[in-house]
Amino acid sequence: MLRSRRAMQQRQQKTTRDTQQTDVDHAEPNRMATTKKPAVPPSGVWAPAVTLFDPDTDTLLLEDQKRYFGYLASTGLAGLVVLGTNAETFLLTREERTALLAAARVAVGPDFPIMAGVSGHSTAQVLEYMADAKAAGADYALLLPPAYFGAKASPPAVVAHFYDDVAAAAPLPIVLYNFPGVCNGVDLDSDTVAGLARRHPGVVVGVKLTCGSVAKVVRLAAELPPDKFAIYGGQADFLVGALAVGAAGCISAFANICPKTVVQIYRLWTGHASRASTDALRHDDSRSADVRSADRAAAIALHKQAALAERPCKNGIATTKYAAAVYTAGPAGIADAVAKMRPRRPYLEPSEAEKDRCRGLLAEMAKVEAAL
Repeated sequence: MLRSRRAMQQRQQKTTRDTQQTDVDHAEPNRMATTKKPAVPPSGVWAPAVTLFDPDTDTLLLEDQKRYFGYLASTGLAGLVVLGTNAETFLLTREERTALLAAARVAVGPDFPIMAGVSGHSTAQVLEYMADAKAAGADYALLLPPAYFGAKASPPAVVAHFYDDVAAAAPLPIVLYNFPGVCNGVDLDSDTVAGLARRHPGVVVGVKLTCGSVAKVVRLAAELPPDKFAIYGGQADFLVGALAVGAAGCISAFANICPKTVVQIYRLWTGHASRASTDALRHDDSRSADVRSADRAAAIALHKQAALAERPCKNGIATTKYAAAVYTAGPAGIADAVAKMRPRRPYLEPSEAEKDRCRGLLAEMAKVEAAL
């Protein structure tokens, strides 16, 4: 059994290297090099960027996409997630996935961190996507568990086996992705996550928790040091709660709409919102304590406002994209964004009533965002 598994892992490693070399050779004319990044992704706020499509041909709009990536990278984010759930990755071809990643690397330059969604239904498919992502300039890989047949066919033992096999041949550091809502109820428990991190140090380097469980954040932070493993909340509306118990930040759809706001919440809580805040971290006098206390109070107040404004993101990708078209596309320099940010066919844009509600919920938050 062990020999069989070891032989399979060796074959996967060879396949990954061969696939990676083929893709590098094919992609080289359009490839932009990336600088070497730390094994553990940076702390802070990451945006899982949405994808733009031509409203007539339903094809990628790569020049507009570069503008969008470039703008997000200028807002104080720690990094970009390309090909996450909000990118409608499940509707993209392999070639389109590679093209988006390559466009992102060109748009943000070699130094800005990029995490690529590489989820698939089989180990071989995932390793192929990972090789493509590395060749296109990604620094990290974000990976859902296998879930096509649901939780009964993917118990913890199967999930752990899947991640073990991928990690053994992975060309990029892996951030585990827990999102039961899109995985037929497959839910990574903290024991499985911690076990994978321990078995694959320097390879399994983080987790995105789109399950809303602060309890998992606490347990993982208690077991895994932050310089070895990064814990990200999957929504902005539990950012402060997660940070308070050891999270590194969040990967949030709301960062497509109000990126500066989410970054400001993070900076206020962590003490990096201003020069006074940074100075306060270096001193332990009463004035410094007052500065830290005031910053954290401001973080909580802004967080409450943002949590209410984030509600359109809970309605799905269509509403998130509409909000990004209304509030983010302008600063990014994208014209006719409402049409370009419709979901890919066959999915539909929000109704007029949903659009009105979205604008109403975000109107005041947009003013805060514009002032930052």
